[in-house]
Amino acid sequence: MLYTCIFPATDVCNGNGNGNGSGSVKCWLRPNELQSDLVVLPLVLLLARIVRSSDTSRKFKPARTCSEMNAIRGEDNHEKLREYILNPDISIHDPLPDVLPRKFNEMKLLHIPKCAGSTKLIPRRDVVTGEILEFVEVDVEDVGANAFNSMSMHREPGLLEEITRGSHLNYPFWPGGFDAAASDAELPELAKLQVELNFEQLLTVPPGFASGHDFADAKKKPESENVAPSTNVDLLENLEQDLDVQQWLQMTRSESANNTTTSTNAAQRDLRFPAEFKDVDDEIMKADLQPILNISSTQQTFSSDWAEMVDMSQPITDFKAQIPSPALEFPFELDVFQKQAILKLEQRQYVFVAAHTSAGKTVVAEYAIAMSKRDLTRTIYTSPIKALSNQKYRDFRKTFKDVGLITGDLQIEPTASCLIMTTEILRSMLYCGSDITRDLEYVIFDEVHYINNPERGHVWEEIIILLPDHVNIIMLSATVPNTMELADWVGSTKKRKVYVISTLKRPVPLMHYLYTGAGGKSRDDIFLLVDAQGKYLQGNYERAVERKKEMSSAKTGGGGGGGASSNYVNSKQEQYIWTGMIDFLKRNQKMPVVAFTLSRNRCDANVMALKSVDLNTAKEKGAVQKFFLQCLAKLKPPDRTIPQVLALKDALERGIGVHHSGILPILKEIVEMLFQSGLVKLLFATETFAMGVNMPARTVIFDSIKKFDGLEMRNLKPGEYIQMAGRAGRRGHDENGTVILMCKTGVPPSMELRPMILGLPEKLQSQFILRYAVILTCLRIESIKVEDIMKYSFKEFKQKLQLPTQQKLLRVAEDKFAMLPTLGEHLQPLVYFYDKSVEYWKEKHRIMKFIVTQAKIQKELKLGRIIIITHGRHYNKLAILLNVKAVLGKDTVYKVLVLDHQFKAKDTKEDLNRGELYYKILSLTPQHKFFHPEGIGGHTVLDIKAVDIVGITKSTIKVDADVIIRNWEQRQLERFKDAPPGATVVKVVTELHQLNEAFNANPDSIKCISLSKEINVNADDEVAMLNYVDHLKRQVDDVLPHTNIAGFEQEFDKVYERRVLEINIEELRFKNSAKNLTLYPDYCNKLQVLRSLNYIDELNEVTLKGKVACEMGQNELMITELIFCNMFNDLGPAEIAALLSGLVFQAKIKGQPVIPPALKDCVAAFEQINDTILAEEQRCQAGIQAENNLNFGLLEVVYEWAKNKPFAEIMKLTEVQEGIIVRCIQQLDETLRDVKTAAIRIGNPGLQSKMEEASEAIKRDIVFTASLYTEL
Repeated sequence: MLYTCIFPATDVCNGNGNGNGSGSVKCWLRPNELQSDLVVLPLVLLLARIVRSSDTSRKFKPARTCSEMNAIRGEDNHEKLREYILNPDISIHDPLPDVLPRKFNEMKLLHIPKCAGSTKLIPRRDVVTGEILEFVEVDVEDVGANAFNSMSMHREPGLLEEITRGSHLNYPFWPGGFDAAASDAELPELAKLQVELNFEQLLTVPPGFASGHDFADAKKKPESENVAPSTNVDLLENLEQDLDVQQWLQMTRSESANNTTTSTNAAQRDLRFPAEFKDVDDEIMKADLQPILNISSTQQTFSSDWAEMVDMSQPITDFKAQIPSPALEFPFELDVFQKQAILKLEQRQYVFVAAHTSAGKTVVAEYAIAMSKRDLTRTIYTSPIKALSNQKYRDFRKTFKDVGLITGDLQIEPTASCLIMTTEILRSMLYCGSDITRDLEYVIFDEVHYINNPERGHVWEEIIILLPDHVNIIMLSATVPNTMELADWVGSTKKRKVYVISTLKRPVPLMHYLYTGAGGKSRDDIFLLVDAQGKYLQGNYERAVERKKEMSSAKTGGGGGGGASSNYVNSKQEQYIWTGMIDFLKRNQKMPVVAFTLSRNRCDANVMALKSVDLNTAKEKGAVQKFFLQCLAKLKPPDRTIPQVLALKDALERGIGVHHSGILPILKEIVEMLFQSGLVKLLFATETFAMGVNMPARTVIFDSIKKFDGLEMRNLKPGEYIQMAGRAGRRGHDENGTVILMCKTGVPPSMELRPMILGLPEKLQSQFILRYAVILTCLRIESIKVEDIMKYSFKEFKQKLQLPTQQKLLRVAEDKFAMLPTLGEHLQPLVYFYDKSVEYWKEKHRIMKFIVTQAKIQKELKLGRIIIITHGRHYNKLAILLNVKAVLGKDTVYKVLVLDHQFKAKDTKEDLNRGELYYKILSLTPQHKFFHPEGIGGHTVLDIKAVDIVGITKSTIKVDADVIIRNWEQRQLERFKDAPPGATVVKVVTELHQLNEAFNANPDSIKCISLSKEINVNADDEVAMLNYVDHLKRQVDDVLPHTNIAGFEQEFDKVYERRVLEINIEELRFKNSAKNLTLYPDYCNKLQVLRSLNYIDELNEVTLKGKVACEMGQNELMITELIFCNMFNDLGPAEIAALLSGLVFQAKIKGQPVIPPALKDCVAAFEQINDTILAEEQRCQAGIQAENNLNFGLLEVVYEWAKNKPFAEIMKLTEVQEGIIVRCIQQLDETLRDVKTAAIRIGNPGLQSKMEEASEAIKRDIVFTASLYTEL
């Protein structure tokens, strides 16, 4: 029999008596070997362990000394070891009882659970020296609040590693301008505590005072007396009201006579002076000093409580006196708009600066940054694109050392006082409750007119809505027509006034030319089209057209001229034209030049065509080569030989550059820096080069005024043209900026050029969309409702302005309804009759509008056709159709003749017009089913619409419609009022009277066209609607017996008035509710999508899937579904990266994408999940942001890149340009980080490690080379 003993190796002594082993020692013993000396030492050690383990007051020490070993040897110990081995004390031998008795420990009463402190100590300092005098205990606001349960600014700070970007688990801070939610529950209790004070019993003079204040007089004093009438007179307003001078004088005298009755002291105290007299003391301001006339009416163009246009007409002479110690000194004299903006910044106001490109808006941003450094706060500068963020980082680093940069994959000095980032980064920080927001004083929105961008404009709106109350907003924009509207929205949203500073002045005026040259002798053919004063020179335009015609005639023997629809020529002609243009520019000192070529391929083609052109000297070539090699030193040797790198190096040495999205980012930065240093003389660029960065040139050239916007080829809009043309003219270097429009094949039409050059830019319009992430975030935190986000958006702003009026109308309607008597039980059938009649006529109107547009019905509605109409008090009358007048975009008007009473009674009740619906309902009753004219020959001519047509008969009467209409119109004149009708009219009226008599005697004598049978209506919806109208008519007929009562109209008037008022109140309540918001239906539909896909439950509680979707930057539903379908569990990092590239790649490719065989099934699974989401959105009628989010055009490229292939080799797999590939892989890294975050949330470490490996696989070499702006 063997016994197994396992001894911990830590108990085995070494030669020094110390146990320092690891693991365990196992041995097998027989019973007779238990006394052997071979096992004495390990058994003794085991005994020591047993003995020591029984002593709970001491910790076990693995190391034993030899003296301790000798002390515990002996027979008793051997017996204990034998007993332990043979009869071990194992837990299964002595199981624990089911219930453990509680042991009383009175010491636990002295311990209480930890809780957040309700008070804190703060130092009280000397106001002069700053020395701490004492510490004062103050109450802590929002006790126990932290980032996981509160939106308060007083909550506990978050984790140190989350201070910059925050966490998706955090609550955002409470948005500024939102109504405080905390006090809502307290309002009813506070209302109970309000006490009505009797002002007459209050004392008026405090003890020890000679005079006081009588509150009773102040209470009784009407508001109209508190404000003195304005003495300003607006002449333009009087002229609009056709008031002559005598009337105006009489009005002013009567007003002055009324004003003399008030107290002189009160008038002086309550006087409101105009703005130009604000600084004059009230007591020395005399009545005769007040202005009499206010001729200017410019202030009437826009008035708002939240936006104010700053006057830019007057210079500021005391600027230094107002700001004796500025936060930043500038080495040049500031313009008026810059001074005004700085003054408002010093007053801590919101500022909106709208000025032309290169006007100097950056001065305002720099001063705000300097103020935050002075105040020890922070400023965030946002830009629309990442490249602009990098450039601004370098520019601001030169002025302010403490500048940081935050991008999707990079953080440079995130604790700096000035942080530069894109708008998407700032939005993410606000949603994630970044603690940087606490210290934030200014947020600068550069290029805020980007809010018009359909894909990304909503980001600006979300940020403005979410910014806390203490943050000041600075907006910089190009000139737009509705700056005041946008400012008014921002001000009303944040409850802060916005000061708009707009200037149309250009520091360097622009001169626009038409270039008709084509090389050779015509290389100097240029014509001034718009001069520096903005005058359009039509004569020069006509000369340019004639010159182009002469050139075309000389070449082709005719043709050419203005109005060319295309401006493209073959490559040889292109090269010839550009060679002549460059020669003209060099001879006239018009370099450097930015040539906006609105196509990436044409940019590259132009550079290739000008290989023979050299614009740089030998010294400049050397400088370019040195700088280029210095920048490329950061790349690996294989990446330095990429064809695009070699081609651009050769072009830059010759002074020619290219700049578009297809160029590698590092190469674009090299081009920008060389252009700024003057080493690039000619730059072919696309529209993105005109965005934001101050890189002016002497000349700007447009090789075409047409661009493809993704949907169609169209002309440039005025805003796009002005943005690019504004790059012409360098302040301090050029007297004028030169803008040249190339006319290659012909001169564009003048009707296209004039509005493009001189027209106004597009108005700023809301592009707000309701993202799933926004809905889920609001549902998760619960403090902010989705309806609030929608209500404060720019899209709902106009509707929000109407709320006060609608609320007032609602109160009036409710007060009026409260005064109406309640309806008795006997009137309930009439209430039912009203409801069914309204529903019937509503559907009848809808179907009739459709029916009259049908071709077959339009053929029936010819002159002389007998129709049945109800119009006003003309109930169910036979009418003769005289004329049909159709106007595009408006309802068709039908002129008809109907019978009428010969002598109309003058009755006040008849004059009361209750509305068309009232008479339509009465026409259904038996009392008004037939018309019986009183007298003979009474008739009238009416203009009706399709909704007034009750039926179309098969009967016709031959009529001379023009004669009847002229006769009727003549008899409407005062002088022919009593003239008898003409013979034609009498004849037609007689025939119509006979038809009417026959119809009254037998309604079946006149057959009507059956709209549902005889008319060919193919659409199922229209057939169903016709059947529904018939069904409603039968329901109305069932209740008609209840209308056949005495005094029906008087009783029905009560019902009608009450029901109309009830419906009006319901409509006003709807308009005042969130359901009236434009986006509310889409919100409800998207809630259905989220509920059906299990992102929220039936109670709108966010599920785990919903919490994961909140953390996605884009494609929330798609990525979340992929994660929860375990799509990535069996895939490698390269496969995951390749598949996810289908979510971020957006460019079009030629042909079908190449998909590796191993990924075909995965691609099919991706498409199936995407189709499921799209099908659910279509079923719920939710707004689909993109019809198909998947594009696997770069799947093979990303797959090979993730498998460590060089960039030069993957470029052979596709025709997509290098810059677009780099951008796709960079965006892919952001998506991988989102999936990694989701993996952490759901507790999937395997997926987390795969995402990290995939990210590491693609983040290498030229794709993720650091920006030169952050390195140089």
